[in-house]
Amino acid sequence: MPFNALQDKDFFGRLQELDNLTKRVFQAERGQAQSAVLSGQRGIGKTELLKHLFGRLFWKQDQVAPFWYSVNPALLSVADFSKTYLVRFMCQRLAFTKKDQSLFYYDGISIDGLSTLVEEREAFWAKEILDQYIQCSGDPVDALRIALAAPHRSMLSTGIPVAVLIDDFHWIKGLHLGGVSDHRLASLFQEPMAHGKTPHMISGNMAELQEMPVASGLERIQVHPLGPEATSSMVLSLLNAHEAEGIVPPLLIRQLGGNPYYIGCIVTRACEKNNPDEKDFWNAYIQEILEGTLAHSWSKVLKRFFPDLGQRRIALAITSKIYHTSEALSCQRIAKIFTLTDSKANDIMQALYLAGFIRGEFGTFRAMDDRVLRDIVDSLSMREILAKTTHDLEEHFHETLAPQKEKAVRFDMTLPDSKDAELIVAQSLEQIGKNLNINQEAIGQLQIAVIEACINAIEHGRGMDDKVYISIAAREDHLEVSVESAGQEFIVQETGEPYRDQEAAKTTGRGWGIKLIKRFVDHVKFEKTTYGTKIVLIKKIEKSASIHQEDTAIRD
Repeated sequence: MPFNALQDKDFFGRLQELDNLTKRVFQAERGQAQSAVLSGQRGIGKTELLKHLFGRLFWKQDQVAPFWYSVNPALLSVADFSKTYLVRFMCQRLAFTKKDQSLFYYDGISIDGLSTLVEEREAFWAKEILDQYIQCSGDPVDALRIALAAPHRSMLSTGIPVAVLIDDFHWIKGLHLGGVSDHRLASLFQEPMAHGKTPHMISGNMAELQEMPVASGLERIQVHPLGPEATSSMVLSLLNAHEAEGIVPPLLIRQLGGNPYYIGCIVTRACEKNNPDEKDFWNAYIQEILEGTLAHSWSKVLKRFFPDLGQRRIALAITSKIYHTSEALSCQRIAKIFTLTDSKANDIMQALYLAGFIRGEFGTFRAMDDRVLRDIVDSLSMREILAKTTHDLEEHFHETLAPQKEKAVRFDMTLPDSKDAELIVAQSLEQIGKNLNINQEAIGQLQIAVIEACINAIEHGRGMDDKVYISIAAREDHLEVSVESAGQEFIVQETGEPYRDQEAAKTTGRGWGIKLIKRFVDHVKFEKTTYGTKIVLIKKIEKSASIHQEDTAIRD
């Protein structure tokens, strides 16, 4: 890995964090350094921060020796792990003495080859550790203890502290003997981490690290998203690297949330055009969440935790539900909505939490504060559950993102299953119409249609989620209201409308709602979603300069 190529000047928005980590490591000279874990969302830059820390420690000082190790999930047998860990430490420690970066590429050599290298360098401290490791090779666990203790023992022999930097530490829980994982093996890191002259700085999937006793007890160092200035600098650097010019739309920048990984993927794809414009950047974003690097990376995570396709679809449906619900949901609530046993729902929610798709909150779960992940979840759900084509998905996201670019006014609300709940939406529409100076006759007609849609949604969703989700978007020339519930109405493929039981309509007096809705709006769409049914009402509007008329829209 070309650590020498990493330059602080290209490390946007992280120099203060890098300085703080460096000061923390230097406390090892007094034996007072404490191990810690870097915390932050996927792609936020934890690995990059550790890489830069290694580069700074290796090239710019002589007081503390750095050791970098990235855990490989393919090398988790105790024998394989202890060998690679020891070999890489020895090579990097010997390299540090004379700043000989060529030794970075010796990490694949055999134990015999390492013995020869140690003798050539006259590193007697290393020979002593290596000889003991060879003697214990018949007992893999003892050999692992010696490998993990090597940084501390080198410090005792040479007087030079060691900063141990481990990336993807969460994979450590998979250490195994004979193919059977044993979480207790990870506890062998406890003693090496406790030494004040061998601080361990680790990173990885935060949710999984919290489940590991050896890591959960460490101090957390939060790695925050990039700020506006750092984001702009990173974008400019990426554009220059591709010899391109362009300005990323501010709304897209906000969508990416200061995540360096997201920013890099979007700008790199957009630069496939020589000088990308605003449309090219939005197209790049849509392609990334549909089938690009971002989509593949999150899909890979999902498949790791849910290798079975059927379970993966259930997990996606649950995640989509959580991402489109404003309130926190418990396992019991999820079990009821998706007709699962409590234990099954708990297993799925726990796996989604560990995968980083949801966050826990006092026994309940909420969506991650990540707009990109939300779009990727929607894309995966529509593709794997609803069998939407790529063309359908592109149209959906162009339409979804359009309100942002058009500066549309947007409101979301959740209605309870209670008497006259639909009137809340009607009153909201009335106020929106007044605030935006919309013709009140059009607002009145839309109110009638929306009330019918809400009543229908409440009836069909009763006994399931017991809630109706409303979204109102006011655009330049029309109002759009979506009404969604957990009711599993069957959408007739030929007409795109919900199936109605004619006999039931005769006995209940219902069944005229759809006709009434169509009478008062310009366009109606019915959609089967991953967690229910949605009706979308579209009403053309005109701005009125006259005094607002008294509202007579809501009739008995």
